[in-house]
Amino acid sequence: MSALKPYQTIFDTILPRLKRPRNNDFRILDRIRQRAKKLAQLNANRLKLKFSELRHRVQTEPNSKLHNHFVVESFALMTESVRRVTGKIYYDCQLLGGLSLVAGSIAEMQTGEGKTITVGLAAAFNSIFGKGVHVATTNAYLAERDHEELAPIFRLLGISSGLIASEQNEFEKHASYRCDVTYGTGFDFGFDFLKDQIRQRPTANPPLGKRFLDRIRSTDTSNSQTSQRELAFAIIDEADSVLLDEATTPLILSGQPKLNDQTEVFEHAFSTANRLVENRHFQWNRETHSIRIHEKGIEQVNHQIPAAIKRQLTKPWHHYIEQCLRAKFLFERGIHYIIKNQQVVIVDQNTGRLHDERKWKNGLHQAIETKEKVAISKETSIAAQITRQKYFSRYQHVSGITGTAAGNENELFRFYHLPVVKIHRNKPSKRIGLKTRYFADHISKYQAIAKSVKKIQGQGQPVLIGTKTIAQTETLSQVLDQAAIEHKVLNGIQTQNEACIIAASGDSGVVTIATNMAGRGTDIRLSEEARKAGGLHVIVVEHHESRRVDRQIIGRTARQDDPGSYQVFVSAEDDILTKNASELVKSIRQHSDSLTGECYKNFDSKIRRLQIQLEKAAYAARKSLVLRDKWLEKKRESMAKLATI
Repeated sequence: MSALKPYQTIFDTILPRLKRPRNNDFRILDRIRQRAKKLAQLNANRLKLKFSELRHRVQTEPNSKLHNHFVVESFALMTESVRRVTGKIYYDCQLLGGLSLVAGSIAEMQTGEGKTITVGLAAAFNSIFGKGVHVATTNAYLAERDHEELAPIFRLLGISSGLIASEQNEFEKHASYRCDVTYGTGFDFGFDFLKDQIRQRPTANPPLGKRFLDRIRSTDTSNSQTSQRELAFAIIDEADSVLLDEATTPLILSGQPKLNDQTEVFEHAFSTANRLVENRHFQWNRETHSIRIHEKGIEQVNHQIPAAIKRQLTKPWHHYIEQCLRAKFLFERGIHYIIKNQQVVIVDQNTGRLHDERKWKNGLHQAIETKEKVAISKETSIAAQITRQKYFSRYQHVSGITGTAAGNENELFRFYHLPVVKIHRNKPSKRIGLKTRYFADHISKYQAIAKSVKKIQGQGQPVLIGTKTIAQTETLSQVLDQAAIEHKVLNGIQTQNEACIIAASGDSGVVTIATNMAGRGTDIRLSEEARKAGGLHVIVVEHHESRRVDRQIIGRTARQDDPGSYQVFVSAEDDILTKNASELVKSIRQHSDSLTGECYKNFDSKIRRLQIQLEKAAYAARKSLVLRDKWLEKKRESMAKLATI
């Protein structure tokens, strides 16, 4: 990761103090506040002029003279602008978070500590270099919300800001990217980068030296159609989700649909797959979630292919069969996808969000459409693709913010060269963790959850039930209906309405079922009655493979000075156990009460060890992807050199 040269002095002086503060050594916060008090005496025009003067000085000063007083001035101007527009005053933790971002690190700030205006501090400072700042969020709603909150604050200082939205035309998108600060989702920034790369591809091989002559004559238009400017600054919200959880899924830009309609091929392939026998023709490994066709299986399917089907194939016949087997055994409706408007829509396994624009590749999407008996879409080619690691490495300066970076410091530094700075809370947490409850099966667990919800609701506490899948939300909703518990369900589509429901889930006695990531980033504000009753109670329905995701849903409660509590429910039928810990499944069932299905033995340490083991496996997968990407890059460079000889 290359850093902007003007940053080096600031980076070297700020970061060591953030990571290892000493008594009476870190006085930059006092300097910021003292300067902000003086700026409070200026009118709006003078305040804007001060920021303009700062921008001019930074862009004209020699690199060696860029010291912390530029950060102090920028942060003080933002402090005063925030005060005038919103009436808010920056806490120490927010100023420290902003300094961490400026220094090029991951700021670990706990949920509810005001990350939106913290990011604004770094975005404003980065903007003074005149290269453009991208603030990447996990979903479109958060990008729009954060932009709307910061736009008037930026405007007071003369900082232009824009938003990347799906409904924009190219002219509007181009204008947003020319602003000082641009908000959007991480994948929108990535896909726009890929589109720009395609636009810059020459339509034909130009004569040797033509590009050079075009530049001399100022007729080179290779960059005139690009949306983005040079990738200079990126600030990533929920950085662990973007850089770790989504890192194994590359950004893939689909090309033109293939001309041939293969509906008949996939229908025949699925019919053939249904006739194959497990262990005789193929092996289904439930623990590794993989399928492999045996030699006997390949011989069997090759004997059954009609000539009319054979003429339509674009890949080996056994590949179609294998994808149909994967669709049948490995992909479940309500977990990996849903049917929406008679189409298969992918559910993101990390966020629980629906992705209408995505399709599985190599015929898997068509195999699942065949399974669900909906219209079979045409396969598309891959126009361009890039891994998250490689995309963000193209920025000259990257920083991020999240509440759950702990435990992944080494990976974030190794792959992204981003150190983690832990920021203290503004106020101590009042969160209370209740003992984890274990059950022999899903039914007994869900019934126990319903009883627990009824009891807590009766005490006046609001309840947020965090599920892992859409299917779980639907099942739990039915269980609560049977128990006559009024509730709301959120399970995938991020809309402004969803954010409103999440925000209202802090009212006394309100019960909300939501996939773990639904409404992430939206504050749950407690009513006074709910606060007196003990605050928001979070129920974690199932452990995730990563402890970070567990902490994310738990982190919805007891923000700032609020009270709150949480409890985890585990079943021997949970995916994390059935796929990875068969002995633990047996042990929970053996010690469970025959009447209630509840197990009173504590398995917390074994669950923790299992999660650590799975986190290491996930890390190995991400590491393998990075190494493969580097290997391919070296091969491309070698081929390019050979082509010039």
